[in-house]
Amino acid sequence: MKEKLPTMTINQSVGNRAASELQAVMQKFSVFQEIDTGQDLGIDFIGTIIENCHPTKYNFNAQCKGTDDSEIKMNASKTEFTYSIKTQTINYWRQKKDVTFLFLVDIKKELIFWTAPLREVENRDLSKQDSVTIHIPLNNCISSKTDCLSSNFKFEIIRYYACFGQDIVSQLKQIQHINDNNDIANMLELMAVLEKNMMLVKNKYDEIINELNNKIEEDLKCTLNYCSRLDQMDDVVRQYCPNGIFNTKFSSGANQKTIKECKLELEQYVESDTISYEKLYQLSKEIYEIRCNILGFLREMVYEDMPFTNHPDIDDECIKVLGY
Repeated sequence: MKEKLPTMTINQSVGNRAASELQAVMQKFSVFQEIDTGQDLGIDFIGTIIENCHPTKYNFNAQCKGTDDSEIKMNASKTEFTYSIKTQTINYWRQKKDVTFLFLVDIKKELIFWTAPLREVENRDLSKQDSVTIHIPLNNCISSKTDCLSSNFKFEIIRYYACFGQDIVSQLKQIQHINDNNDIANMLELMAVLEKNMMLVKNKYDEIINELNNKIEEDLKCTLNYCSRLDQMDDVVRQYCPNGIFNTKFSSGANQKTIKECKLELEQYVESDTISYEKLYQLSKEIYEIRCNILGFLREMVYEDMPFTNHPDIDDECIKVLGY
């Protein structure tokens, strides 16, 4: 008579292999420890990013999902995977002080895709649904061949800390009554800590705004220099820019702009004496895009104008800005 033994299901096998693959890869970049999964609450690993062989303050949680065919979870446009997560699991992640990453491990291709799922449900009321569809971008991918984690991974950790701070403030709003002197003392201490941290946040905000201003000024200055050089090659350039280089739109999208329009917009922003991170960021993106496009055009024009002459200054600038 055949002896009865426990059976490992296909799903268990896939899950175990996925967890082993994920741990092997993530241990290259972090302290990555498996936790007791006797009670499946939605977190399989806890991690701390390693930099220069030392642990950092960047901590995170991880849930691992395995598949032997990731194609079936891919959307029609082939840009992301979808995975259903229970709402109760999402709520559990929301309680944690560290961000939780969702990893989808394709055990056949030995590829690991990741996302920070709470960002997707940040402002959503999930009380009336049992599960949530989470989207995992195809380009958020790591494997045993990955040399370092994407900067976006670390950013998601930092961003979650900022959002968790919002939750703390929301909880403070729920405090309705102060009953005695001890309550008052505790609240004053708490508010003092918050005020100190608010000043740190404001100082960091001002620092970022200043860096953004400097970047915009540098990109604008370099772009105008490219344009001046192209302007001196007017006979060649006019074939492609009949209105002149300063009046040609080099940005993409529906709202295309010339470098002259961007310069004017920046001047008007400065004169308005207002501070808007969103406006500065948008200007920064537009001016940098125009810088890249005009630099590429400049390289084409100088080699068209003087094809048998090397132009190391332009080549070096292209490598620095464009990467090639």
